[in-house]
Amino acid sequence: MNEKISQIFYPSNMQEFFGALNHIDSVDIFSVSARQIQKQHGRMITMPKVIINTDNLADLNNINRTERYIEIGSMVSLQQICKLGKIVPSAIRQALDCLYSRFLRNTLSMGCIIYQNSDYEPLAAALIALDVRCELRTNSQSRWISMLRLTGPEKARVFLPHEILYRIRIPLDQWDFTLCRHFDDVNETHDKSGFIVFLARIQNNILSDIRIVFSGVSIIHDRNCETSLLGKKLPLGKRDAAAFIHLWKNSLPEGTPPFLVSRILSFVETAILNFTG
Repeated sequence: MNEKISQIFYPSNMQEFFGALNHIDSVDIFSVSARQIQKQHGRMITMPKVIINTDNLADLNNINRTERYIEIGSMVSLQQICKLGKIVPSAIRQALDCLYSRFLRNTLSMGCIIYQNSDYEPLAAALIALDVRCELRTNSQSRWISMLRLTGPEKARVFLPHEILYRIRIPLDQWDFTLCRHFDDVNETHDKSGFIVFLARIQNNILSDIRIVFSGVSIIHDRNCETSLLGKKLPLGKRDAAAFIHLWKNSLPEGTPPFLVSRILSFVETAILNFTG
């Protein structure tokens, strides 16, 4: 290591944790995760001068389930989430299986993935589509925000001084149809890769809700496209399906790489054809 660690705190509860923060100008509780260390390519490993160990903080390592939600502490590993089984929405299970090896699932926490300083955020598609919300907390207050606000290069600005990502709330709403696809990029540039999610809910043979979200180096989500089919009776006519695909084509952000456009539109067509006669 090229710098000496000057202090290590071992708080046993959140009061002690926030007390320790008073000694620090700013904090990133995920900065010494295995993923962050793995990204360092030099001969020396850089560590923060001050470390707060969160292993004994039950609030950050717990999983709680209600009838409507699963609430996951920000330090819960991806593998612990996978072990919950089918109670976890299929879109998240598929995303974790496609995007992270078993080694990474054992070493990365959900908070680390959400908070990471990276332009590439493929897991966000599943979390945004499912209306996942995140609780941010300081010593004196907490607030809930949408997952969408914790994406993109400006997400660090969302946090107040000494505010941490405390827990993640996953709704357990039932979806009648889930289709996911991982667009891999062998060149590792990520501009043509990502993860896309299609969710649909059907009531009385009518499309009552649709969600389509892509995430990679950017987030693509257009609510106007989704609502264009709401209330349509099934099976959809081929004209409605074609109009939906065309609407999606026109809504894709300018500058989207042509190969990625082709992948997204092919996925949307495959998904929507499941509802035609």
